Amino acid sequence: MTIRNVYLDCEFLPSDMATTGLISIGLTDDQGVDFYAVNRDMDMLAVESVPWMVDNVLPYLPVEQSRPGEFELLHYHEDVHPIDRIRDRVAAYFADTDAAVTHLYAYYGGQDICRLHSLWENNWGDMPEAIPRWFFDLKAFAVQLGSPELPAQDDGEHHALADARHNRRVHQFLRQRLTALRELNGGLPPVMTAAQTREADR
Repeated sequence: MTIRNVYLDCEFLPSDMATTGLISIGLTDDQGVDFYAVNRDMDMLAVESVPWMVDNVLPYLPVEQSRPGEFELLHYHEDVHPIDRIRDRVAAYFADTDAAVTHLYAYYGGQDICRLHSLWENNWGDMPEAIPRWFFDLKAFAVQLGSPELPAQDDGEHHALADARHNRRVHQFLRQRLTALRELNGGLPPVMTAAQTREADR
């Protein structure tokens, strides 16, 4: 059975679960096929009001600063699309595969998959069949493997596509670690102790 691994990251306003709270979405797969979009319909005033967003997310968006503290999203930029266009393109991205199964991965990804599903108002009946309903959390995978130090992200942290690509790198690292641990344990998967679990939760 062929499996396509897709890696997801979203930038978003935590206080706004509607599509106006989606800032950007990045997807990449194990073949390096990318998708990236900035939401033209985001609540820009709300984004501007959060200093962390201004410092960490806005620098990666196609914006112009009109005056101190005020930013204008460049609607003509090739990455900027209305939410209905993003919805259609995301659906096409997931549908464009010959694989039998798509596995979705994210890091601390509960919010990310909610934002993905919010493109269809979290209505699974309206959501295309190709859109994954569940995901593998890379954080959970890391905890199960003893919480190793993960590869550092070189640049682009909080740029949705750069983060999605880094998720792919983290998954590759964890798969290599799992293989090494299985060899050490005679082919059996590693088992975490209770102390290791508590430490990983800190």
